[in-house]
Amino acid sequence: MRAEDHEKGAAVMNRRWILFLFAMIMSLSMSFSQPRGNFGIGFVFGDPTGFAWKYRLENTNSVDGVIGFSPFDRFRLHVDYLWESRPFSERNLSLHYGPGAVVGFGRTQYIVYNSGNGYFLRNEEVGFGLRGVIGITYLVKRTPLDVFFEIAPLIVFAPHTGSGIDLSFGGRFYP
Repeated sequence: MRAEDHEKGAAVMNRRWILFLFAMIMSLSMSFSQPRGNFGIGFVFGDPTGFAWKYRLENTNSVDGVIGFSPFDRFRLHVDYLWESRPFSERNLSLHYGPGAVVGFGRTQYIVYNSGNGYFLRNEEVGFGLRGVIGITYLVKRTPLDVFFEIAPLIVFAPHTGSGIDLSFGGRFYP
């Protein structure tokens, strides 16, 4: 057997294992009827990207957050207090909104314009801001999973004042 044929065979076998593991995970998750626990953990993509969590306090209130990073190597933590409502005809789709706080730290670079000339400004200070979040959450039927999309305008107070917008989507698993 040639080395090329051996590598192709190994790649096909790896794909089969990945498909098998994916099918097992999906079948296990489908065996649950609804999200069971009050605490969910998962991933979020966008700004920031990282690990997402949510703790349901009641049917209409929860606390969620992200531990992740933003562009240019800046680490981010945020926590939000959320109210949830169900204004849609779809029972598993909800609207969430509320205030939150954000902290950023680590090395970052900003493009600064001065008299028409652009240059990079390096910053290693800790940043702090407040954010307001609004989004939608869909509880996947017959699984302990939810998927969400949210937008969060923010006001930065330190190290310099400013504003921004977080835009993210993700999913969580409730064991």
